[in-house]
Amino acid sequence: MERDRNGRTGLMVACYQGFMDIVFILAQCPHLDVNWQDKEGNTALTIAAQAGHITITNYLLNYYPGIDIERRNVHGFTALMKAGMQGRTGCVRALMLAGADMNATDPGKGFTPQQWAQFTGRYETIFLMHKLLAQPCPVQFSDNYKPEWPRLKELVAKANEPRNCLEKICETLRSALTINFPRDPEVDGPLDHMVRMTTAITSPFVATGCRTVCPGSPPCVGKKRYTVQEILKLQESQGTKPPNKDYVKYQKLFQNSQLVVVPRKEERRASLQPLRSPSAQSTVVSLRRGSLMPLSMLRWSSVQPGIVVPKVRVYKAPTPTYNPERVRRKSSGKSSNLLELPVWRYKELKDERKKAEEEEKRKAKEAEKERTHKLSLKRKSSG
Repeated sequence: MERDRNGRTGLMVACYQGFMDIVFILAQCPHLDVNWQDKEGNTALTIAAQAGHITITNYLLNYYPGIDIERRNVHGFTALMKAGMQGRTGCVRALMLAGADMNATDPGKGFTPQQWAQFTGRYETIFLMHKLLAQPCPVQFSDNYKPEWPRLKELVAKANEPRNCLEKICETLRSALTINFPRDPEVDGPLDHMVRMTTAITSPFVATGCRTVCPGSPPCVGKKRYTVQEILKLQESQGTKPPNKDYVKYQKLFQNSQLVVVPRKEERRASLQPLRSPSAQSTVVSLRRGSLMPLSMLRWSSVQPGIVVPKVRVYKAPTPTYNPERVRRKSSGKSSNLLELPVWRYKELKDERKKAEEEEKRKAKEAEKERTHKLSLKRKSSG
């Protein structure tokens, strides 16, 4: 919870810079306040949504328990308002499907997020908001979804109706003379149905790549969405088993870790104290399996099993009177890599004219000196 001069924590800086690995690791910290506000009142979610980091925004909404998506800053703006002002369509979609309030207004102008997007000219964001409000719930993310096209029987029956020769000719001429402009897929049309069917959780394209912890409750606009840890705790309290055996109780990663000081001369092994009892080893195994971090984030020791803590070097800070050594600038020759001032054409002509005048003066002085030398020789010879 260390803060800089702007009141931002390490999580806020990582969300601002887009450091996804740092955000993934900090999710395991038990003492982290995800709703901490800086001097301007912005939270980590507000900073990530305003910067347009969609992966970090989704991770904050899914894996940080107790996150407040309606927390306002000093100007009264929510995360959805800030994302709408900046035109971050991906973050706007994630916040709306997480249950952000679309009717919230700021105390200044009294605008809603949709009105703020219109005020700042973010028309693509406005179109996305209208589209999500028209279809607020993706039904294909539910386990009750059936991959059947409702209009298929109606269209097949219409196509099989008997038609006379005149109707066939008119239909052929109409299809030949009609100009098709590119437009969005028709609602409940064939392309819309294909997108829903291929993105459903029961489709072979998605079922092998990801799984959901609550297939019976898909995300919806205006409905609060809980994090993965909260969903698992709720299922455990209700006595229901998770939908998959791989989901286990969420535990903190650094809950039972103990650091051991290793002498410099000895061989450096795992940074965790060796666990000899079978109960302690089972605890570590449950910690590794229960962690929601990806396996690529954990480093395993080839000598002894355990989580290797990275080596940190601490240097002494310089004194207040420390003056850094000034690096001398190199000469501005042709071989220098530094930028040089441009040489203008009129300056080149002026320098060439000046050199020509100096050369003429030098030649005139040499001619005058040679003439005086010849006259002095004549006088000596005549005398």
